[in-house]
Amino acid sequence: MAERKLPARAAILAAGCIMFLFTGTIYAWSILSSPFPAEFGWTSAQLGLNFTIVMSCFCIGGLSGSFVTRRLSARVTVLIGAAMCFLGYFLCSRVTAHSLWLLYLSYGGLIGLGVGFSYNAVLGTVMGWFPDKKGFASGVLLMGFGCSTLIMGNLADRLFRSAMGWRTTYLLLGAATLVVLLIGSRWVIAAPPAAPSGEGAAAVARREYTTGQMVRTAAFWLLFFVIVCSNMIGTGVIGHSRYIAVEAGVATGVTALVVGLQSVCNGIGRLAFGALFDKKGNTFAMLADVACFIASCLLLLLSLRGGGAVPAVAGLLLIGFSYGGMPTMTSTVTADCFGTRNYGTNFSIANMSMLPASFGATIVGAIQTGSGTYVTAFLVFLGVAALVVLLDAAFYAAAKKI
Repeated sequence: MAERKLPARAAILAAGCIMFLFTGTIYAWSILSSPFPAEFGWTSAQLGLNFTIVMSCFCIGGLSGSFVTRRLSARVTVLIGAAMCFLGYFLCSRVTAHSLWLLYLSYGGLIGLGVGFSYNAVLGTVMGWFPDKKGFASGVLLMGFGCSTLIMGNLADRLFRSAMGWRTTYLLLGAATLVVLLIGSRWVIAAPPAAPSGEGAAAVARREYTTGQMVRTAAFWLLFFVIVCSNMIGTGVIGHSRYIAVEAGVATGVTALVVGLQSVCNGIGRLAFGALFDKKGNTFAMLADVACFIASCLLLLLSLRGGGAVPAVAGLLLIGFSYGGMPTMTSTVTADCFGTRNYGTNFSIANMSMLPASFGATIVGAIQTGSGTYVTAFLVFLGVAALVVLLDAAFYAAAKKI
């Protein structure tokens, strides 16, 4: 029996990676938004607000989807998400200079909700199959989400500049996402109730928290604010990566490549921090992650103050790596501290931290629009990163008591 489970687990993990590759395009917003400033005259603040909306709806979709999964099934949740994504891309292809609201409704609202529905359903399913290797499984799965910008984002950028144009490209993205999620939903299968033998049995032999019990612990709220602050830095930078690169002196023709490589580093970060979690534990991995955030902000500050394009590229790649660690650690720490029985809802609650964090892109856009530079934003983010160090230390103390 054990030999039969491994291929099944591998197939479910592989299907999840492919589905995440097509839904991870929400992180390619700095590429997918590139036609709008020239064609419609929309500002960084206006486009940054859309990234905030999409990340907020992503969180709301995840929480709503968890209730659908409990009442129906994870597969149904994925199918609902697929329909919303397709409708969102279709409507987005119809926006005009006078319908900014339609961009917010379609890309920000419908696509954000659709990705949230499918994301939590797929992640919850995969985590159920890998109670013995939570860090590895979430890291591999989320690497597909992180690499989406390189593959899908750069493909979209090429199609934008072709005779096809951005409107048809948005339609193709919607159709492709719909088809992949429809086919991939066949592998969204709940894990059997019995735990795997050996290491897996030991891994799940711990207290299982209901959502109500979880939110009454100090450890949860400390974790929540660690995620808020860390993700605020990540979303703030990633939502403006292409424009930050241009200000720092990176050649316009290679900015899409830089953003794509950033997504590769994002994917590597998800896998690396998952492995680090399994080997060194959550506290060490969380402190290593914030150290990377601090280093990336310092590199970008150096570049924006005349240091040239090289520190900018290094900083953007490192921010992708460190931000990539956050989804992996959110999923693994939630499962490790509060159990897997109620993981779907518990993770959805923990992932609601992305709601306040998503305002990072709006804040950065407002700072840049008001001052004409991104320098002040990175000074603010250094202070936020220092706060994360203190929160990590407090979480370590609180987690020992649960």
